[in-house]
Amino acid sequence: MRPSQYGPCGLYCGACVATDCDGCLVEEPSSWVARCEIRKCAAQNGVDFCYQCYDYPCQPLWELMHARWPHHQTMETNLQCIKDRGVGEWLLQQQREWRCPGCGAPRNWYQKRCECGERLEAMELPEE
Repeated sequence: MRPSQYGPCGLYCGACVATDCDGCLVEEPSSWVARCEIRKCAAQNGVDFCYQCYDYPCQPLWELMHARWPHHQTMETNLQCIKDRGVGEWLLQQQREWRCPGCGAPRNWYQKRCECGERLEAMELPEE
C-alpha cells in the first residue's frame, strides 16, 4: 500500500500503475509528482482537496479532469464524494473498488487480469 493514498485533485493513488511513486502527499514525492502544479497550488492555498478552494474548479484542474486518461475523469466524482461523505468513507470505497473480486489483491486502473487469473473490469488506455 502506498503511504499516500490520494492527491488533492481527487485521484486515488492506490490504483496508480506507477511503481516508482509513494503517492502525491508524501514529503519527498517522485520527481514528476513534485512538479505537479495542482499539488503545489493546493499546498499554497492551504487546502487538503481542490474542492475546498475558492477557485474550484480552476482551469488547470478542469483540463486535468478532462484529459484523455480515463483515470483523470474520476477526479470530479471523487472530489464530490469526499465533500459529501468524507475522505475516510471515500477511501474505504476506493480500497474495495480497486481490489480483485477473486483474491482481494490490489489492482490498478488499467489491469485486465489479476495474477490469480480473474478477469477484471478495467479502464481502456487511450490511443497514442
